[in-house]
Amino acid sequence: MNAQPSLPFATAQWPGCAGTLRTVPEDFQVEELPAYPASGSGEHLLVQVEKRGISTWEAILRLSRVLGLPRQAAGHAGLKDAAAVARQWLSFQTPANPSAAELERSGLKILTVDRHRNKLRPGHLRGNRFRIVIRGGVEPAGFAELAEKLLSEGFPNYFGRQRVGANGRNAEAGKELLRTGFPAPNPLNRSRFLTNAYQAALFNSLLARRLEETGSLAEMLPGDLAVLHASRGFFSVTEEELEAARNRAAVGEISASAPLFGYKVPLAQGLPGQWEQALLAVEGLSLTDFRQKGKRLSPKGERRPVRAFPVGLEWECAELDGLPSIIARFTLGPGVYATSLLRELMKNDPDAPGFSEFLPSGDSPHPDGP
Repeated sequence: MNAQPSLPFATAQWPGCAGTLRTVPEDFQVEELPAYPASGSGEHLLVQVEKRGISTWEAILRLSRVLGLPRQAAGHAGLKDAAAVARQWLSFQTPANPSAAELERSGLKILTVDRHRNKLRPGHLRGNRFRIVIRGGVEPAGFAELAEKLLSEGFPNYFGRQRVGANGRNAEAGKELLRTGFPAPNPLNRSRFLTNAYQAALFNSLLARRLEETGSLAEMLPGDLAVLHASRGFFSVTEEELEAARNRAAVGEISASAPLFGYKVPLAQGLPGQWEQALLAVEGLSLTDFRQKGKRLSPKGERRPVRAFPVGLEWECAELDGLPSIIARFTLGPGVYATSLLRELMKNDPDAPGFSEFLPSGDSPHPDGP
């Protein structure tokens, strides 16, 4: 497959503001919103860091070295862009109680140090709050209507280039690993990262096809596996329940889903199921191909909603360094890419080449989910 296909817009009838992102890291600011407060005690050191221009992997590596810990002792709730100023939480299993000053030997700004009972796991967050500068962005006619549509109807829940890699290179490498059966010299962390990238590219492909064929992210079809946004549970949509499901989708209570393929993921029925089976056939895959030697190399798969909703989307126009610009603020749920919302607002590709989270050596830890 083309691992980075042309991805259709959900709001193509509205012009975008254009512009560019990440002229400087401060243009792309993100703050993690934790799922729960620190307990104040426990075997894990909980650290809130501010990083600028480095990846989550690098932040973990630096703090692990300061603490004298193996990387396996570290936990994180999500990956944050390297080309950004990001505030996120990391956990470290250690009895040590270093001060913020000691931890700042890592070169990171330490905002909070606390203790907690549990290791941070991917997805253990309420969401992420963003402040994004779009340099050269100019507010077009109808921009407020565009924003309102995105707030009420959502936007395509695509994975960004941070996951699939520039020109889909991470995804293509993951496909090759599945084909060859994960040769032993390939490091575990790198293998899992690249396999996840391939899963993401396949999801993007299914979402793009659905949007092209139905024209609406809110559309529900017989056989869909619908995701409840409040609980992340899902259920199958039957012909008898179709009208009720469409009404619930219209108010944003549920959405259709597409698979992150894995050996245990349930597939849809009806037309959505045909799309999923057809993609597997084109790729020469079956679900059992995702079962590799060793449980940690075998993704079970999951269902992911085809759309996401921004919260508190607002913007202001400004002039920065002589350029008209737009400063946007919004909050997104865990696993949702800001660039997928921004491409609907900008109507161009906001993913600047060279900022993908690619692991050439496999030296860094790897997430278990999107």
